[in-house]
Amino acid sequence: MLVIKAGKLIDGTGKAPSEDVLILIEGDKIVRVGKAEAILPPADAQVIDASDKTVMPGLIDAHVHVNSGGGFQSAAARGLARVTELIETTALRSYVLAKQDLMAGATTIRDMGAAGYTAVALRDAIDSGLVAGPRMRACGQGLSITDGHMDGKWRPGVTVAGRTGVADSPWAFRRAARYQIKMGADCIKINACSSAHRNRHTPDEPFWQEMTFEEMKAVCDEAHKAHLKVAAHTSGGQGITDAILAGVDSLEHGHWLTDEQVDLMAEHGTFYVPTFIVVAKALEMGQEALKYPDERWGYLTRAMDVKARSLEKARRAGVKIAAGTDAGARVCHGENARELEELVRAGMTPMEAIVSATSVGADLLDMADLVGSIEPDKLADILIVDGDPLKDICILRDTDRIKMVIKGGEIVAQRD
Repeated sequence: MLVIKAGKLIDGTGKAPSEDVLILIEGDKIVRVGKAEAILPPADAQVIDASDKTVMPGLIDAHVHVNSGGGFQSAAARGLARVTELIETTALRSYVLAKQDLMAGATTIRDMGAAGYTAVALRDAIDSGLVAGPRMRACGQGLSITDGHMDGKWRPGVTVAGRTGVADSPWAFRRAARYQIKMGADCIKINACSSAHRNRHTPDEPFWQEMTFEEMKAVCDEAHKAHLKVAAHTSGGQGITDAILAGVDSLEHGHWLTDEQVDLMAEHGTFYVPTFIVVAKALEMGQEALKYPDERWGYLTRAMDVKARSLEKARRAGVKIAAGTDAGARVCHGENARELEELVRAGMTPMEAIVSATSVGADLLDMADLVGSIEPDKLADILIVDGDPLKDICILRDTDRIKMVIKGGEIVAQRD
């Protein structure tokens, strides 16, 4: 048996923290949590003394791309890699990057689109014990219309298969969804609206609807029949409204949310994954370094300006908000906890931000019975932190302060 003596426990449920707590772990599960004076652990138990530390659940990053390392790599370079790189190389990189997430305290991640089902394969390899990594959920290929957000812009005659399921019409999308299910996807990713095309006559609407309502509804019907959730890449406008009404389970990014849309989200139980950090990182890197044209740079600055307002609308309406980074797109793997900083900067309390990356994330990933909180019968995915993230959320991004990462009762990272 493994016993953790916690000076302070943040259990992931949103309850006020407890002090002087014992956590008893048998195998990969938590068997008991309670005040130290009320529990007598077995004499032969392995004891981890965290009496001067904060203990909390492992983080859940609900939006990553394990194929890509993020940083300054341009979209053109990523596109070229799709043509020139062996899929085996992509798979190996994915393993390395996912491991970086785990070492930084993200014990569970959800991949939102990877080439050739590499993320599905990596998930299976981790689950079987073949390699070490975080718990994973994977959508397989993202689904996009022709010339949509995830459809590569290649010259005529050039095709690159394997990363995106390109479809047009409800029946084509229905078939694409069925194929993702066949290949082992845990969820389905669609591209409802984006900035791919904008109307110069309506500059106040920097977004464009891609899929029709009927196309989105077809995907949601197929996914829900298989008991899978649907995540929608979104920006703003009617595409968001149609996505909610079609039955998507989470809106990713969702820069421009209206009052009416957040009310619909609350009514339909639609999660919000705002991914603040991917925009913040771009602005931090700078237009010149990223080599972004003025149009794209202007879109990002406008998006960041409105995201905090969208978040506040969602909070007031009671929408469930889950943390996701979009790691792999400018955000590097291992920077997962920075999203919590951005959520706090945008108006959430530190506790709300932690809950978004623990129990709410687990709920979104259909893993609430397994992870997301430190409670009996849950898997023992636990962080031991030097300091109090409720006083300074920024300490979670300093891996030197993440003194121990435990996944399923096994110590996978330990730092002096």
